[in-house]
Amino acid sequence: MKYLKTIGFEFILLIILTLITTILYYFNLISSGTNNILKIITFIIVFIFTGIYIGKNSNKKGWLEGLKISGINILIFLLVALLFKYDFNILQFLYYLITSVTVVIGSMIGINFKKNK
Repeated sequence: MKYLKTIGFEFILLIILTLITTILYYFNLISSGTNNILKIITFIIVFIFTGIYIGKNSNKKGWLEGLKISGINILIFLLVALLFKYDFNILQFLYYLITSVTVVIGSMIGINFKKNK
């Protein structure tokens, strides 16, 4: 259940930040190159916050919880890529690696934010 809540939190945060970036690009407030950089930064921020969120809600081994969430994220991304028939290339592999690393780092940070009882 906590994984479903975490994925929901991640999805809502991703939609909000992507919407802001899209609006800025639509009204020509940012260029195409800046938009591409902002998309990557948006995903990294979302995955860091997702990792922190799951790390705060786990009891121990935050890196393992982050690895589980990143595995779920990668599975969702692969299913969407298969649905739209994207070709798998080295850039997607690099993107999935960045996803895993940022969620794991975020969860290791998040477990240190837990309140000691």
